Amino acid sequence: MNSSAEKCPACGAVVAGGRAGCQTVFDELTTHAYADAAYASVRDLAFDTYCMQHLDSYCHSAKSYAAHLMRLCCGLEYNGDPRTYAAVQHWLNGTAKIEKPQLLSQLGSLTVMDVRGASDATEHIRLVRAWAANVWEAYRSQHDLAHVWIEAALAAREGAPPKQG
Repeated sequence: MNSSAEKCPACGAVVAGGRAGCQTVFDELTTHAYADAAYASVRDLAFDTYCMQHLDSYCHSAKSYAAHLMRLCCGLEYNGDPRTYAAVQHWLNGTAKIEKPQLLSQLGSLTVMDVRGASDATEHIRLVRAWAANVWEAYRSQHDLAHVWIEAALAAREGAPPKQG
């Protein structure tokens, strides 16, 4: 570890500047995604993955937590379906009554730093997907909850009552 590198207290990434440096690295990736369509294909997935590792900054409320958890699930298990993303947003902007689940202590072993070194768009996409899958696995105990919420969002969008589990 170089002398200016610190551990991000949120995700554990070793980066110059600690938490602020971690945010800077993520902001650089986001800027690249807005500038290059090939990188943009996993922009939302990277954003929700980052958010689920930086709960203090991005998941204050139950709805913000639910949004990022559901969107991470959507990005991986629903192939980033735009209709599912839209249903999630619509549901959360409505009167959805949700409680914030217990925060986890382990949020995945991969971080934004594992994506930073991608040599091209293909590698970037592969690394973002691996990072997202790693973080999603860390949230295994909340998969059922994410699925229930997504089903409720999809049912609300269609005007049907949610499935009873």
